[in-house]
Amino acid sequence: MEETTVEQPVRPCAIGSDSYQGWEALRLGNGIIDLIVVPSIGGRILQLRLAGEEYLYVNPRHLGRVYRANENHSGAGWKNYGGSKVWPAPQGWLSDFEWPGPPDPILDGGNYAWEIIESEPSHIALMLTSPADEYTGLTFRREIRLSADSATVRIRHRMCNTSLRPVRWAIWQVTQQVAGPSFAVFVPARTYRQILGDQPFPFLSVTNGGVLRLDYKGQVAKFAIKVEEGWIGALDSSRDLALIERFGVSRDACYVDDAPVALWVNGPGSYTIHTDRLRAEDDPNGCDPYVETEVLGPLVSLEPGEEYAFDVWWHCSRLRATSVERVTSCAVISRDLEVKRQDNSLRVAVSFGVFETGSLELVSFYRDGRVAAVQPVGCVTPLVPCTLNESIPAKDNLFRVGLRMRNRSGALLGTVANAQVCSPREFSSHQTNCRD
Repeated sequence: MEETTVEQPVRPCAIGSDSYQGWEALRLGNGIIDLIVVPSIGGRILQLRLAGEEYLYVNPRHLGRVYRANENHSGAGWKNYGGSKVWPAPQGWLSDFEWPGPPDPILDGGNYAWEIIESEPSHIALMLTSPADEYTGLTFRREIRLSADSATVRIRHRMCNTSLRPVRWAIWQVTQQVAGPSFAVFVPARTYRQILGDQPFPFLSVTNGGVLRLDYKGQVAKFAIKVEEGWIGALDSSRDLALIERFGVSRDACYVDDAPVALWVNGPGSYTIHTDRLRAEDDPNGCDPYVETEVLGPLVSLEPGEEYAFDVWWHCSRLRATSVERVTSCAVISRDLEVKRQDNSLRVAVSFGVFETGSLELVSFYRDGRVAAVQPVGCVTPLVPCTLNESIPAKDNLFRVGLRMRNRSGALLGTVANAQVCSPREFSSHQTNCRD
């Protein structure tokens, strides 16, 4: 490992009351990441930190404020606090089957009840419950779960029909992340369309590997994205900070705008909704630099008393890179695994960040799947970017090399990356980057 990592001590999980920017809050932490939750302003996760570095945008115009219902409706205007919240979709104002918010004094701005449902040194969990909303017929619940040694947060959203009528809605998680010139978002998608913004947004492209890249620029726009896998990667290369959101995607389900992901780019400019042309500069919430990463579940019909659950995992990591190529269950990859022959050895190289404290091992395989050798690599942590550049013996008939990760107890967490071993003829023809 080029980045030397000292094994980190285990720190217990903790949850308790805190104060954040003038709000009464709850803090969940494990020594690696911290979450700040403010139940009184729509059950928001207002801040997420990795070793003290903050990811989420918080609007300075509303610090410490908790608005009453008569201050948080369409006539009074939306109070955009920032952070991450859950809404119902579709959004709209043309029928009773669309949610005409925000503003909304209940689901977006209401006082959510909270309960600590688990509190152990190894794991903690908090449940947030919205007031019942008569308009949509819904009550939202957010279960926030954190484990020791991990930079992963599991958020289980529950949409409950607490009315006396059938309803049909989708869960819509909206997270505002601090943006700037070095901020980019990556999504595994080739199909997208701009749905808001009166000017074309030229700062979006699709790589040869089929990953959509959006670079932040100060121009308002929104995109609906038809993803091919369930993840979004946000990277601030000036701070080596990556935030990965993972979620399930069903190809047979119906999604709002036919898109499980949407991206809103906040900044100056105009956009048109129902023939009304709006200038972002005129918004009382301001047009500060941030990007909303929006994850949507499928549209679901619920009878009275029924509920639907939708999980999103947040993974924090240090990543020294300017792009994201791929995401696995245990790592974010910026430069995928390469295996090159050098005389009687194989040079193995990869750049990535991990989501949990643990250790790495290189495993080489024969074509029939038998393990040829296992070579320990070293300890890793989400707090340090990882760059591997190692040599292993080039045994005859090697077919594949894998980089695997184990937790502190030795249990296998998953495979970071795999690559095929090139034959000498392929190597001499400069085909030195064979992958699965």
